[in-house]
Amino acid sequence: MTSKKWKVVSALLAVLGLAFALTACGQKDKSTASSKPLTGFYKETFKVNDRTERPIYWYFKKDGSFLCCSPEVKSTNSEGDAGSWYGVAKRGTWKADGDNKYELKMHDLYDHDYYRLTAQPKGKQIHIKDSKDDSKYQWGDSDLTRQKKMTAAAYMEIFNKAKLSDQEDIQANSGDSDSSSASSSSTSADPDEIGRAIYSRVFPSEEVDAVEQDGDSYLVSNEYHSVGSTIKFQINGDTVTYWTQAAGDTTADGDNEEHTVSISDLLGK
Repeated sequence: MTSKKWKVVSALLAVLGLAFALTACGQKDKSTASSKPLTGFYKETFKVNDRTERPIYWYFKKDGSFLCCSPEVKSTNSEGDAGSWYGVAKRGTWKADGDNKYELKMHDLYDHDYYRLTAQPKGKQIHIKDSKDDSKYQWGDSDLTRQKKMTAAAYMEIFNKAKLSDQEDIQANSGDSDSSSASSSSTSADPDEIGRAIYSRVFPSEEVDAVEQDGDSYLVSNEYHSVGSTIKFQINGDTVTYWTQAAGDTTADGDNEEHTVSISDLLGK
């Protein structure tokens, strides 16, 4: 190949390389584009059995967590059995799932209800639906509307009142006084608070990333969510049982040494 021809070929290759680089830079990674943080305050309204309308407030945070609550409301049906409806309080985590969809895992603070949901933002709304039709607990389809004027302080005031009402509901429906007394210790503490206390005891230098419900148990882990860094625990009356990896064990299954401690001792109350 002559020197002149080689220069022409080199120039063409340089142009093609520049065009490819510009094209690549102009393309947006699909997973990045769809992973915008889910944030803000939202509200939905639904009707309970006696047709009383109840609001549900959601608070999505950039760190991948969210809160969900419904305040206690008086029944609007004078012929119904309920004078009022207790509040409910839930918390969970969200994770981007691609195509502008998000996976939500949510659990009630004081009982074993848990939900696996899919969220999809649509303009000023977020559409929520169950991720599986055969889940034990079903939330149903709902549309959340953004609340631009709500503040974190205003939301937390609603949430904390709903927490107290949720506790009252469980204690009022726990049966006789003995079972009520036995359950009061477990229902007076947030599973999230218990999980963080356990994690601090096992891994003092680690930060908790999430406390999630898993059937009748809970899982607490750090940002890596590995088997070795995740602790499983169960709340039983006024005690909590958790499992850790036994000293010297190389299998790292994380659940072969059992520990039981009272909730009062764990939380220092």
